Amino acid sequence: MKKIDKTKILSTEYKAWEEQFEQNNQNHRKYDSSQNEFYYDVVMNLLNVQGGLCAFTEMRLCSDELINENNWNEGKYSINKPEFKGQLDHFNPNLKSTKAWLWDNLFVIDTDINTKVKGKQDVDNILKPDTDSYKESELFEYDCKEHIFIANTELDKETQDRINEMIFKLGINYDPIIDLRKEYLSDKLSLKKFGLDYKINQFPTAFNMCKIQINN
Repeated sequence: MKKIDKTKILSTEYKAWEEQFEQNNQNHRKYDSSQNEFYYDVVMNLLNVQGGLCAFTEMRLCSDELINENNWNEGKYSINKPEFKGQLDHFNPNLKSTKAWLWDNLFVIDTDINTKVKGKQDVDNILKPDTDSYKESELFEYDCKEHIFIANTELDKETQDRINEMIFKLGINYDPIIDLRKEYLSDKLSLKKFGLDYKINQFPTAFNMCKIQINN
């Protein structure tokens, strides 16, 4: 799970609307998913900064064409009902009732991860990927044989336990994802081994960690 820089705001109409609630210390409007006028503005801006990937699993959710910056016009996303996989996730679910549209608390993630794994569980910000302190290389290790992430074993046990608990809650090692990661990375690593051209368009953190292990 790579670090996500959410400072690039393309959906400026939405952001101005959201900031009014914050500046006035008001509760946000009730979360109503796609019925909200800014829903696609939020989702597509998030997918842009997430590189078209699920924020947690790094599975691809949409094409690069859909998140091209040219698709925004005067602070609004201009494509009607874009086709993408995934759902908006409220990282801290306890904020959903009062801060439903808070930019800082939103990511786009795979639908199964959102509905079958993460749900309304309490979270630990240690694996919130847009924080200043987040550094995947210091938090994770990747087992290239089992194709799973684990906490960095050089960290103290308490920190490892926190990280491993969040790996579980965020579905990073959700079983179907492991299979997809294994198949995808095995193919790309084989191409790399034989000096053939390849492009990584999903699971970049796992790929980079495997590449470092191979090079060492």
